[in-house]
Amino acid sequence: MIQPSNASEEVGISVFCRSESGEVFHTYSCYSRGVDMLNGAYHFLDLVPKGRDEDDLDYPMAWLRRHDQY
Repeated sequence: MIQPSNASEEVGISVFCRSESGEVFHTYSCYSRGVDMLNGAYHFLDLVPKGRDEDDLDYPMAWLRRHDQY
């Protein structure tokens, strides 16, 4: 599998919790497909016949283009 050229820009979510004494704990992280639940558009794409149509792509979400990469 080919990875995106800049892996540091892959989507991910982390959750932290601060205790009453001020300690910070890393309580949860997810990356890649684990973040899909936060983007409602993916739910609709997954219902259509071709889905996200990623079978022939180099890596998942290769269809994504940021506004400054056209």
